[in-house]
Amino acid sequence: MTDLAPCPAIDIDVPIPVSLHRFGARTSARLSGRSGGPLVAMLGGISADRFVAAGAQGGSGWWPGLIGTIDPARRRILGLDFAADETGRTAPSTHDQAEILAAAIVAAGGGPATIVGASYGGMVALALAERRPDLVARLVVISAPAAPHPAATAIRELQRRIVALAIEAGRGAEGLAIARGLAMTTYRTPEEFAQRFAGGIPDADPLGVSEAGAYLRARGQAYDAVMSPERFLSLSASIDRHRIDPAAIRAPTLVIGASSDRLVPPGQCAALAAALPDGRLHILDCLWGHDMFLKDAQRLGALIGPFLEEA
Repeated sequence: MTDLAPCPAIDIDVPIPVSLHRFGARTSARLSGRSGGPLVAMLGGISADRFVAAGAQGGSGWWPGLIGTIDPARRRILGLDFAADETGRTAPSTHDQAEILAAAIVAAGGGPATIVGASYGGMVALALAERRPDLVARLVVISAPAAPHPAATAIRELQRRIVALAIEAGRGAEGLAIARGLAMTTYRTPEEFAQRFAGGIPDADPLGVSEAGAYLRARGQAYDAVMSPERFLSLSASIDRHRIDPAAIRAPTLVIGASSDRLVPPGQCAALAAALPDGRLHILDCLWGHDMFLKDAQRLGALIGPFLEEA
């Protein structure tokens, strides 16, 4: 992997358009890599932030496995803090988020940029390419559809109801942890759970904690460090507002999905690629489900690297 130490990193203050001030007046982006190099924006799920390559306190960022492929010795890497309604009352559309991403690209020196987006970030990337083709040179869309799958929307709606009830009861953090645990069961696969955990609960206590349940509780409690209950409501609902017209996207687009993804099934990825004027498709067979973009970086890099070199 490319050594990140020599690559400078700067935070960029990004003004949010006045029409979107219900989601804040400004947000932050982070630019790292080779000064003057081609710009690559890297976007992840709703809990991702601007620290793609390296963390705020040092160490790795949230997508370390793919940084070597992007190569900050040759390219600039742009990360973004997604905007949200911190009261949880309204949800931005992915087009709203794309407008803010456009402002970040301009603040970073302008486009066109390559956008590498996974999950929610892939939806925002598609929305940007639809509305601002002048800012997009190429797209890599990982585990993201043209519109949400009904089954995935249903699961997220249940999560939001859990969080909303918990907020009303004054136990928002606890509700968020439960919702996150439920989400983890959809990000990963039954096969992975079977490999890692035994089934069943330990005794007659109806609230006994299973092996898998202990893992989900830990992941839920850790989520509190990166997400508030209200922010979760806003960004989770933003996923379910997503709608784009693939036929309107002219940028060359690499669509990558996972055969085991239950939130964005491979058929949705195939339909997206087929509807794009310049789309190509790869479906990876893997154990990781929707989390493939975080867990299978080596195979992702083998697909993305050559696509970037075509530019």
